[in-house]
Amino acid sequence: MSFPGSILMGAQSQLLDPTIPYRFFAAALVFHILLWALIAAFPADIAAFGGGPGPALAALHSLTLGVLAMTAMGVSFQMLPVATGMLLRGATAPRAASWFFIPGTAVLVWGMATGEHPVMALGGLGVALGLAIYMVLVAGLLWRILRRAVTFEPLSGFGLAALAALAVALALGLALIVDDDHGFLHDRAGVITLHFVAAGFGFMGMLALGFSHILVPLFALSEGVPVGESRTVFTLAVAGLLAALAGIFLGIPLLTAAGALSGLLGVALHLRGMTHCLATAMRRKLGVSILLMRTGWFFLVASLMLGLATVFDLAGDRGFALFVFVALFGWLLTFLLGALQRILPFLGAMNATSAGATPPLMSELAPEGPRRAHAACHVLALLLVAAGITLELPLPVRLGGLAGLFGALIYTAFALRVLWLIRGCLRAPKKTTETPETTDKEKP
Repeated sequence: MSFPGSILMGAQSQLLDPTIPYRFFAAALVFHILLWALIAAFPADIAAFGGGPGPALAALHSLTLGVLAMTAMGVSFQMLPVATGMLLRGATAPRAASWFFIPGTAVLVWGMATGEHPVMALGGLGVALGLAIYMVLVAGLLWRILRRAVTFEPLSGFGLAALAALAVALALGLALIVDDDHGFLHDRAGVITLHFVAAGFGFMGMLALGFSHILVPLFALSEGVPVGESRTVFTLAVAGLLAALAGIFLGIPLLTAAGALSGLLGVALHLRGMTHCLATAMRRKLGVSILLMRTGWFFLVASLMLGLATVFDLAGDRGFALFVFVALFGWLLTFLLGALQRILPFLGAMNATSAGATPPLMSELAPEGPRRAHAACHVLALLLVAAGITLELPLPVRLGGLAGLFGALIYTAFALRVLWLIRGCLRAPKKTTETPETTDKEKP
């Protein structure tokens, strides 16, 4: 892997129109607030959720589509060109993806909350069209990167695997929407499990592993993970995902368990590489963002162990529900929020520099106080909601939802502050250097 300096050289020339990635980020902030509001408002549905339309399903997809996939699209469209130097071919297609995906997600979540099948179908169509555009664009970009730059092989490999898993998850999700009205699936519970594993561990999981190879060295100013080690992580992760999906589809618990074990081995090697990056970093003080990312890694390991226990019916009646919560909220959401604490100021500063303005300092763009307050609220929310799901008690879920909602509002204020400062920086008059010739001409 290359040094961060080589990533940043000429990166400003790869920037898209800022309205493209930031529209996805802004939508993700709204859905982040919505998901915790739904949890706080309907704690009994969350605590006893076992499937089917309602507020719990709406909250779940506010997270998976509204926050995780929404952010993945914004990050992919902007950070892939910045990190690799490969430009997207035009800005119309990313805009079109947002026109379908953002309103489609809103309509789908509304349909899930109310249980109205035609609304769900309409929203699902919008989501499918937006994701189809995204998959074509990013697959083409990753393929060009893989052919021209061996340095970015880990990023390309994980990214292409993530897109393949997304295609499977999307097909299964659409099948579940149709089945909700027509009931043609013989094993709906099995399809739901396949959909969750393909979307959570396949699409978002592979993206998280792939982008970590770029983002962690970039944030920490360290050398990246060796390509050979990344290949081993990739092999173990993909083998684990395929084995788990095959085990679920065929009803073979031992095969599913083998997939979880392969995933654990891959994660252990991945975390060793990330730890080495942080230990050899030139920038050691990464603040709360790296704590959230480390917390996400902890929950990643916990989710795989919990999934392994669920396969052998060792996690109790609420084991699967807790497994889903730990994987999506504990791992993916926590890791993503930590990464975004660095991505938003980074992109904002780059946009300001590209426009010829002097960006504010990182300490001004991303002060520690609000980020610490958000992190405390987020972790408290995770613990309370997890306890409520385990015990099937609405009160801890409501308290956790309120803590998460308060944290989401703090996080939104932090993100809006970054955008406001960058906007002010762009609107400030540019300083010009006065030459003796111009000075003499201005004198009467």
